[in-house]
Amino acid sequence: MDIAGNRTLYSIFAAYARQQPNREGLIYERDDGRVSRWTFAEFLESVHRAVNLLCALGIGPGDVFNLHLSNHPAYPQLILAASYLGAIAMPSNPVSTPDELTYLVQHSESKVIFTEAGCRDVARQAAGKSSVRQIVLCQTAASLPKDYPIYEEELANQPVSLPRGEGKAERVVQLLYTSGTTARPKGVMLTNTNFIYGAEVFRAATGLRQEDRHLIALPLFHAAAQCHALWPSLIAGASVVILSRFSASRFFEQAITYEGTMAALFGAPLRMLLNQPERPTDGAHKLRNITFAQNLTPTQYETWHRRFRVPLQQLWGMTETCGLPVMSPLTGERNLRAMGRPVLGYEVKVVNEEGQEVAPGESGQLIVRGIPGRSLMLGYLKNSEATARTLRTLSDGVWLFSGDTVYADEEGFLYFVDRSRDLIKRAGENISSIEIETVILDCPGVLDVCVVGIPDPLRDETVVAAVVPKPEAHLTAEIIQAHCAKRLAPFKVPERVEFVDILPRTSVGKIQKQIVRERLEGKRNSFQL
Repeated sequence: MDIAGNRTLYSIFAAYARQQPNREGLIYERDDGRVSRWTFAEFLESVHRAVNLLCALGIGPGDVFNLHLSNHPAYPQLILAASYLGAIAMPSNPVSTPDELTYLVQHSESKVIFTEAGCRDVARQAAGKSSVRQIVLCQTAASLPKDYPIYEEELANQPVSLPRGEGKAERVVQLLYTSGTTARPKGVMLTNTNFIYGAEVFRAATGLRQEDRHLIALPLFHAAAQCHALWPSLIAGASVVILSRFSASRFFEQAITYEGTMAALFGAPLRMLLNQPERPTDGAHKLRNITFAQNLTPTQYETWHRRFRVPLQQLWGMTETCGLPVMSPLTGERNLRAMGRPVLGYEVKVVNEEGQEVAPGESGQLIVRGIPGRSLMLGYLKNSEATARTLRTLSDGVWLFSGDTVYADEEGFLYFVDRSRDLIKRAGENISSIEIETVILDCPGVLDVCVVGIPDPLRDETVVAAVVPKPEAHLTAEIIQAHCAKRLAPFKVPERVEFVDILPRTSVGKIQKQIVRERLEGKRNSFQL
């Protein structure tokens, strides 16, 4: 037994709703500025209605449904309902193309898509090529077309009395797809226990408490908003504010309006906030801690603390860990140049290619020890080979191999060096370079291609493609980008396309991406070694 126990996400929220029924539990600000509020008791009632709605749509234990929308109360309502029923939620990015969403709903065998008006055409195309039986539209703005059932209306028509549920701690409650380093996204299977264990670790490492109000501006289809904000708040019995999306011009205004005390961000949103004009009200909020991932510069840290007067706490984790194994210390020197130190509840090591632990100051791969289905993911859906590569059983237990290169100092602080070479980080999104290369290779006139991430001062990395055209082909950057835009979400489309005569390869034919990256960064004059 460990700190997660045999609880489910639903059972924890239901207990808090009984304990503090009349306390405001959730606030939601829509795109059009309209604000909805629920007490803990009212929100639990909405979860019960969501349980019955799922049943009415034919969703039972083990069945998967897709949440294809921007931030909305449907996320906690339907995920908590899934936790009670034993069903599985599969969130996806609402800017996905039809091809991308089709793959996700096909692979996960989703039966229902909950989406929003602007995504209904994409959802319709994906549903037509999969086992999806129904599309339901969630209201994110004032007007809504009536070509599909409306979530809010359907929810209101459901009874509050609960049918029998089969939710259990060890059951998978969500599939979160991550690009990783393969051409196709991998479905990370996460149980109730995964979210609870990770949330308990986060709560302890950040000092999150019941009287807090967590401001959630990051997208809820992403693991970060859920694992850094939503579920830790549920574990602590804290209230949450769900914003439809992050707005650099309004973030601190919203923090003041809703009296937020905690928030979770990334490096890119922090830089966007720093780029806003200074205002007298920059520090007039009640935020006492903001967790984030990915470094700022020393000057940016200094400016942040001077202007906004709220401490930053850096962290490191993966969708596959669900929790955050590495975080800045809550007390004492936080040392924001580092990712942080291992937190209570996780054990990490830095190892070389032979799997041996390296000395302080020496770079190696970061690995995390845990229990699949509890402190580590259960595995990848329908992908035992990838699961075996990532979760490896060694003499002292199961270790998750992150693929991230780091080093530790004598005090145990971990410093990020590089990530898996095929993975690009752009404004908090993980992007597979192989996926983009596969699409570009389908473009007429393309002979060869290499896609890499180049450092960007605002969005972490810029997606850049080095393309070898076929002889006599008349390609332009605009042609390549337009081709990609038809098949890929906007954040995956290369912002820069360079045409080259040849790409450097190893003796076994692998593209030497580091050489390409250095050439595109201007650190090399050619692709020659």
